[in-house]
Amino acid sequence: MLLSLTTARGPVSYSRNKNHYNTTARYRSRVYTYAKVTQAADYIAGHGLADHHKVQPGHMGWQSSLTATPETIERVTAIMRVGTKLESVPPPETIILRDADGRPKDYKENSETRKMRLRLAGINEAIRTTMFTGIIPDAMVRIFNKSFNRGGRFYALGGSWQSMSKDARKQVRIGGEPVVEIDYKTLHPALLYAQAGVQMPEDCYSISGWPRPLVKIAFLILINAKKEHEARAAIARHDHMALLTRPGTQEAYSLASDLAVAIKARHVGIANAFHSDKGAELMRLDSDLAETVMHVMLLAGVVVLPVHDSFLVQESKARMLEEVMLRVAYEAGYESLRVEHA
Repeated sequence: MLLSLTTARGPVSYSRNKNHYNTTARYRSRVYTYAKVTQAADYIAGHGLADHHKVQPGHMGWQSSLTATPETIERVTAIMRVGTKLESVPPPETIILRDADGRPKDYKENSETRKMRLRLAGINEAIRTTMFTGIIPDAMVRIFNKSFNRGGRFYALGGSWQSMSKDARKQVRIGGEPVVEIDYKTLHPALLYAQAGVQMPEDCYSISGWPRPLVKIAFLILINAKKEHEARAAIARHDHMALLTRPGTQEAYSLASDLAVAIKARHVGIANAFHSDKGAELMRLDSDLAETVMHVMLLAGVVVLPVHDSFLVQESKARMLEEVMLRVAYEAGYESLRVEHA
């Protein structure tokens, strides 16, 4: 828990509701239990290692949280720099299917789930036996949402590289060597345009008169939202709206509407993707790409760490990773995908 608090550099929530820990035999853990989690949280807070926001029973929709003190972050970070080896406890299940409420649910095994679990076991074993500095890696799981056609991205447990800021990840070392982060450029737009069979614009997130970071987040919101008014509200309230006006104001809502119109006009070739709740389906596609990239690199003896649509790799192996990412994308039918250093 201290590792998660340190890498998060902010509040980490947990539940004090016993029902939260009730699950099927597939996901039952000997470590992640109500007693052990709450006792660990109380111990950490009691020894002044973190600020504790404890939610009393009955406050539905709210979870308790811990925020590491600056002193704790400094001490744990120093331990991580040394590269101290800690024993990790593997999760009871690494291929996780969640229901509409986000709770793990059981499923029937088939050749696909067995293959995914076997590949992930090999990747986790390689990560476990690799020397890292700056992180203490734990097992990864793959999480799907409502069905195996949605989601599937890789999530590292514990205090992982994924919960670090981009700048903090630059301090990670693999085998004593600095790392670089390489990602797929405009990944989801490229997948959508490939499915539609039309040419993708040179820069999907460039629209005259609008800040690019706001356009990017608005585009992704429009793809993920089920309804137009939900997308408009999410764009208007997003922190990036502060580039133009105060988020959540009437002006922000007006700008959100105008921006949505501009994005749709720019991307008429994939008009049916907006307000389609298609984001989770795209995650299944990008997670399959990530799985193949990690597997191919591992066959070459190189461990890479995924951050959803990007990867951390040793500087000396950056060119190899770029070539693998492009080849995997091409063989999957996404010829327009490009890579860049994050």
